[in-house]
This record gives sequence, structure tokens and C-alpha cells, in this order.
Amino acid sequence: MAVALVSGVLILAVLAAAHWYHYLRLVRDTTRAGSGWRRAGTVLAVLAPTLTAVLLTIGPAEPSIALRRLADATASFWLPVLLWLTLVLLLGEAARPLLRRALARRAARPAEASRPVPDAPGAPRSAADSAGAPRSVPDAPGAPQPPPGAAGAPHGAPSAVDPDASRRLFVARTVALGAAVLAAGGAVASRTGGGPSQGRDVRGLEIAMPFTGRWLTQNSPARQVPSHGTDSLGGRYAIDFVAVDDRSRTAADRSWRTFLGTERPEIFHAFGRPITAPVTGTVVAVHDGETDHAARRSQLALLPYMMGEGGRLRRGVNGVAGNHVIIAVSEHGPFVALAHFRTGSVRVTTGQKVAEGEHIADCGNSGNSTQPHIHIQAMDSDDLSVARGVPMVFRRFREWPSGTGAGRVRERAMPGEEVVVEPLRS
Repeated sequence: MAVALVSGVLILAVLAAAHWYHYLRLVRDTTRAGSGWRRAGTVLAVLAPTLTAVLLTIGPAEPSIALRRLADATASFWLPVLLWLTLVLLLGEAARPLLRRALARRAARPAEASRPVPDAPGAPRSAADSAGAPRSVPDAPGAPQPPPGAAGAPHGAPSAVDPDASRRLFVARTVALGAAVLAAGGAVASRTGGGPSQGRDVRGLEIAMPFTGRWLTQNSPARQVPSHGTDSLGGRYAIDFVAVDDRSRTAADRSWRTFLGTERPEIFHAFGRPITAPVTGTVVAVHDGETDHAARRSQLALLPYMMGEGGRLRRGVNGVAGNHVIIAVSEHGPFVALAHFRTGSVRVTTGQKVAEGEHIADCGNSGNSTQPHIHIQAMDSDDLSVARGVPMVFRRFREWPSGTGAGRVRERAMPGEEVVVEPLRS
């Protein structure tokens, strides 16, 4: 817990420093003090960290599903923009002195061309020179200039503009504009593309939902395929379910840990809930013994957890799926896998016949899981390391797109993304 808290505080410090850096480079360096542009830019500079803070806290706060969808859509663009903007501005630090030198050399060339050429020895002198009239001598480089209105200066002449300051302003605006364009383009390019969705009413392996009560769908193939962003481990058409209460919240309690650190998996509604066989068939693979680790609703705690994903992948199937069961519908498939069971809760063994609706294990938080949930997928092999995903549909269920209201009954369909579902008897 201490590590997660320290990581969260460090990430907040980095975000604060990044926003301050953006203000310096995008507002202060590109506008003149007291101008309308400076005031407008300052307002935007205040709104940027405010929006970032809202997006980081709205998920753990678990507001209405509609508000969560809006926040997710905003975060999918805004947070990548912040990352790309920081990277491009840092690269721009190397370009700034080069641009200023190039502008200085360009400004120096006309000045050298207009400099008076001194008289050559023996050249004829003008009548004025012969009469002893004073000659105009160009100012030495760096010589002080008389202020406006002083002796020798034209009355009412404007004050001199510092050419170096003008160059700094031009370079700052050029770098800022280029960074903004590249950041927006990079954010669009980095958004999860995925393929076209499976569709919510398509043909596939018909199965039952493996639980009772209300559950929230996440990473549904009705949103995109591959549903989890990869075809590996047979998860092309996988879907996740998280148990929720009548207010569509995944846990009854919230504390400072919810927003800054990790939480005990036991406080979540899904943890320990019975999971049943979604099909009738034969158990062909069982793994138990993986520990249930701490849960993470905090976006700040998720970042260091994501950085450890490579280690879980190196551990292989068990490191990702955690405690899991695979059921063969027939001898040659298809096969249905259920993952992330609570340690020690698996009730079936390899070779055992199971009937649809039979209690096979309890929901947990093992493997690659940020909070207690059930992962289910259909595939063409019982070997997860080589399996390819197979489309599936659920037999009969009630769906609440907004999490509340009367809901609607659906049959032989795939639930949408971020909707609440409840299985119904046929």
C-alpha cells in the first residue's frame, strides 16, 4: 500500500510539473504581459489541470453510467494530448536555439549589405568633404542609442524594439503551434482503433451468463474486436463482467485509498460471488493457487500496475488468466474459458462433466486483474497459448443501457459496452 501511495503522489507531482511547464511554454513565452491573449491563455492553463484532475477521479467515484461514458470519451483524447504535448515541447527545447541563431544570421545579412564602404586611398573627395563638412559615421556595434526626445534623437520617435526579444517571441509561437498540431495528431493516431465490433445481434456459440444478479459489462466485443485490444490467448471475442449494486457501483465503500492507492478485494461486490458453468460439457483444464492481489480503482495506482504487465506476460497463461477453468462443449470444441477466480475456490477437476448452471468457482482478483471480475471467452482450442477466439452470444438476459429504468429483454445477443445485465431463465 505504501508503494502505491508513494507512486500516486509522484505521479501527481509529475502531472503538476507538466502543466506548469505547458503554461510557461504555451502561454507566458508566446504572449505579452497584460495582453488579452495572456489572460485567455492563463484561464485555459487553469482549466487544463482541472480537467485532468476530474478525469482521474471520476472513474473511482463511479457516477452514473452516462457520465462515465462521457468521461471515458473525453479522457481517450485529452490524456494522450497531454502526453504528446509534453514530449513535443521537450523536443522543441533543442530546436529553439537553432531557430534563434538562424533568425539572427538572417537579420544580420541585410545590415552588413547596407553598411557604408570606407573611402579607398586616393579616391576623390566630395565638395562637402573638401570644405571640411562633418561626415556621418555609423554607430559602433553595441553603442548606446539616445532615448526618444533626447538631443540628437528625432522628437517623438518610437522606442527601439529589442530584436532578440522579437526573435524569442517568434520562435516560442512557432514551437507552440507546431507542438499543438503534432500533439493533436498524435492523440488521434494513438486512440484505440480496434476492428469493427462483433455486433450485438450476430451468430455465435450460444452460452448462458455464468452468474446471478446485476453485472456491468466491460471490454465487450460489441465495442470493438479484438475486445481486449489483442488476439493473443484466444481473447478476440472475450468479455468482462463486474458485479454492481442497484446504483451501478462496484463497491459499497470509498475512501482516500479509492483515489490514491489500492483497496482490499473483499470490499467489492463481485468478490466471492458464485460463478456457474455457462455451458454443459467436460472440464479440460483447471488452474488454482494464484493469489488474489489488491484492487485498483485509482488511475494513479493503475499506472505502476500496468508497468508490471510485462512480468505477468512472461509468467505465461497462469500469470495473465490467474485461477481459471476451461470447459469443452464437445470433444473437438469449441471451448469456453473463465478466468480470475478467487484462490482456492475452484470446485471442479480436469475430466469432470459439468452441467450448465453448476457452481464451478467463486469470483476473485487473480491474474491480470485490476479489480474482482469474471473474464469469459470462447475459442477453438483448450491451449490458451495458441487458441483463436470464437464469437459467442448469451442466451437470455435483461439489459439496462443506462444502469437504471425498466431495461429490456434480449435473447441470443452480445451485451453492449458499459451496460448493466442480469441473466433470465429461458
